Amino acid sequence: MPPSSHQSTGLRPSRRIRRHTASPTKETAPDPLGAAVRLLSETAHDLKSPLAGIAATMEVIRDGSLGDVTPSQAEFLRGAMNQCRYIDSLIGELARAERLRSGTPRVRRVATKRSAIRESVELATRSILNHKQIDLLWDGADPNSADVLIDPTILTRLLTNLIINAERASQAGSPILIRVEDDLTRGVAVWSVVDRGRGIAPQRLQQISGTSSIESDLGGEGLGLMIARQMASLHYSRLTLRSRVGSGTDAMFETPLATPAGIATTFARFRSQKRGGRSRPKTIQQWKSAAPDVAERELLGGKRVRIETVQHPSSWHEIQLQSDDSRPTRPDRLALGRVTADEECSMEMADLFDETLQYDLSQFELAYRTSRRSWVCALDADHHSMPARMQQIESLSRRATPAMHLHWSEPSIVPVHERSLQCLLLDAMTTRSLAEAPGTIPDVDSVRLGTPEISFSPVASARLDEELRRMNQRMKTQSERLQQQSAALRPQG
Repeated sequence: MPPSSHQSTGLRPSRRIRRHTASPTKETAPDPLGAAVRLLSETAHDLKSPLAGIAATMEVIRDGSLGDVTPSQAEFLRGAMNQCRYIDSLIGELARAERLRSGTPRVRRVATKRSAIRESVELATRSILNHKQIDLLWDGADPNSADVLIDPTILTRLLTNLIINAERASQAGSPILIRVEDDLTRGVAVWSVVDRGRGIAPQRLQQISGTSSIESDLGGEGLGLMIARQMASLHYSRLTLRSRVGSGTDAMFETPLATPAGIATTFARFRSQKRGGRSRPKTIQQWKSAAPDVAERELLGGKRVRIETVQHPSSWHEIQLQSDDSRPTRPDRLALGRVTADEECSMEMADLFDETLQYDLSQFELAYRTSRRSWVCALDADHHSMPARMQQIESLSRRATPAMHLHWSEPSIVPVHERSLQCLLLDAMTTRSLAEAPGTIPDVDSVRLGTPEISFSPVASARLDEELRRMNQRMKTQSERLQQQSAALRPQG
């Protein structure tokens, strides 16, 4: 008997369900970050409560309410309390990891000294490394190094995460090296966390390069690496792991140098990599060393320290991990324009707007502050969606700085090709080739708001001339003295 129409209607959903369950690979693809988000959202609140209790107890002990505390004990308590505060902020940030999936993380990239990052990282890892008497060595992070464009909080957490992984794989007393090398051609600073631990087997590296193993390892290194690659992506970089069993592991990522050329080059390269189809993690690469391992020399307390390596016949292996959880809305194009605040905008208002603008950007967008109240913006939009995107930014500005008025240049919709996008960005950042909005007064940052324009001063000019004459006379006197000394040193006859 043929089925009735009612029965036929009832059978269709079950057939659809069977087809859906028959191909789990396509319909239910693994979502490791989604699993991490669900796990963290369920446990974050429970973790915060006992953590707050621990911090309060240590504070009572530190204050001497339960007895006298020696200076060394007080120092360790302060370090432990700092770790509690760090963990509390980390939990709060990870609990909002859904913003990583949506491509709109709260990131504010600013030009930062590497020495400041070094201080933050050492404070966050001191108690962890002291437990195994592990020294944290640094190379290329001195105060005279070039600034980098980073979010200091996120970069500190990224380095701390990688250092903790290195500490787990290292023996007691084995140092960990943080090396920062500038690649001026590519416009980046290359950060490496180098340990001489047990290393990672090639098979394990191959598993890490796939999403399925990361999802199954949410309680261990898989979750840490998953979050780390997301944080690296927020700095327009991939996370690279290079390892050899018995020799150790290098975890590497890049950050833009805080120069127009560095920022334009790095963003253009990152954005072009996101163009087109979804990319996969690179297959494992094998690195065969033509020469024996070179022991690394680093500075520690004014002394040169040598990190010895163990020779093995096996080769190094490398994988690259990148964040593919979100994609640009317009993969093959973006909108390039300039936004400028009116001349009544104070420095405080401009800083607040800059913070608001940076936090609103997706990870595929860029806002570069060219002056006190002018920004070059590369937005994930086209000529259809750009007006709505501009209106959204203006709405955020009105809520944060009601007295501030914005003026937009005519945006240019440009294709995403690395070389051409780099040139366009660099041109906009340096020469201001994008036309200013009508009626906007150019911001030359010549004087502070509310002060008169700089004018010629005869008094200052006379003082400068007098100082130049004095220095000229002094150099002439010294030159004559040197000539006399040189003549006296010549042999007689």
